[in-house]
Amino acid sequence: MERLEVTMTSKPSKVKIGPQTFKIEFRKTDNDGMLNDGSHGYTLDQGNLIVVASDISLSKQRVTLLHEVLHAARMVFDNNRPKRRADFEDWEHYFIGIYENAILMIINDNPELIDWIKDES
Repeated sequence: MERLEVTMTSKPSKVKIGPQTFKIEFRKTDNDGMLNDGSHGYTLDQGNLIVVASDISLSKQRVTLLHEVLHAARMVFDNNRPKRRADFEDWEHYFIGIYENAILMIINDNPELIDWIKDES
C-alpha cells in the first residue's frame, strides 16, 4: 500500500478512493473562480481533482476536505440508484451502501489523510 507523506504541518496532496486517486490542491479563493462564490471547496470527477480553499481556518479546511472526499466517493461508488419514487428505506439503504465500503477503504488506504483531518491542533 502506498502511503502519503504527511506530517501534522503538511497538507495531504492526494487521496485514494477505491481504484481512483484524486489529487488534492489548496488554493486561495481569489485565485480560483470556482471558490470565489463563497464555497470552500469542490471536486472534479473528470480530472480526479479536489480543491479546498487555503484561506479559511484550518478546522474548516479539514471539514471541507472530508466533505469533498465524500463527494468523490459518491462519484466512484455510485451505482444501482433506486427509481425516483422509491420509498425512504430504499433511498436510505442506497446512500448507506455507497458509503459503507467507501469509508472503510478511504480510512484503510489513507491513514495520513485521516490523521490530518482529525488533528486537533
